[in-house]
Amino acid sequence: MPGFRAGFIGIVGQTNVGKSTFLNAVMGEKLLISSPRPQSTRVAVRCILTREDAQLVFVDTPGLHHPRNRLGQSLQREARRSVRELDVIAYMTVAHGKVAPFDREQLERLSELDKPLVLLVNKIDRAKGNELEETLLAYAAFEALRDLVPVSATRRLGLREAVETLILHLPERPLVFPAEVRCDRPETFLVEETIREKAIEATYDELPYALAVRVQWMREREDGLMEIRAEILVNRESQKAIIIGRKAEGVRRVGMRARADLERLLGRRVFLDLHVSARPGWTASERDIRELTGAQ
Repeated sequence: MPGFRAGFIGIVGQTNVGKSTFLNAVMGEKLLISSPRPQSTRVAVRCILTREDAQLVFVDTPGLHHPRNRLGQSLQREARRSVRELDVIAYMTVAHGKVAPFDREQLERLSELDKPLVLLVNKIDRAKGNELEETLLAYAAFEALRDLVPVSATRRLGLREAVETLILHLPERPLVFPAEVRCDRPETFLVEETIREKAIEATYDELPYALAVRVQWMREREDGLMEIRAEILVNRESQKAIIIGRKAEGVRRVGMRARADLERLLGRRVFLDLHVSARPGWTASERDIRELTGAQ
């Protein structure tokens, strides 16, 4: 198709700047876990937006940070590995009136890759006074940045401008994925991530982010009901009670909230059977990290 553009666009940035929220907004549906808990994204997930003139393969990566444990090290390897396949890098930050030292360090590293680099300044609806203007002016000093686009993923501001800008930097090539594909991860992965998001929300103040979810089986009944059995895994035996709650109220709450999202995701009624187990020390085991996060 003459003039058709397609390619991989990495959404990169510090933890908790809104990368997954931005991609869900651009895609027009919730495909990715989003949480105020840092490091909620654990593996690169490709979301595919196909238009008549372009196909944008967005790669949501774990947030960049200085790792403190083996799980954190794995997340950083996953983030940096995913950058190598990209055609365009969209670095996301927030409006705080200046260039954050960590952002400066990462942008200098990314500029060495010789790939088009676009800055997305998210959460502009929260900017105060001249913070947005000062932020754009400060980052404009980076010669490697091709464009700077202010956006608000939650308010859906600037999303069209961001997409159009990113398309301009994609190479001319045919479709990378079939037009009907929206995500490169299997349905079970999306189910696991939905449950994990609700478990994080329910235990935000008590339980570390080191929990995982595994679907044991999914089956559709003749009446159309989707039955799902899943296991929530925690890092220590003592953490099970936090998830389960008094008289199992905690795990029931997680199940109710997850089921509502799963029914929207799968487009059918869902029966969700959740169990809580401990796999002691899984966040310190390379084998367990690969199995439970999908990292490579």
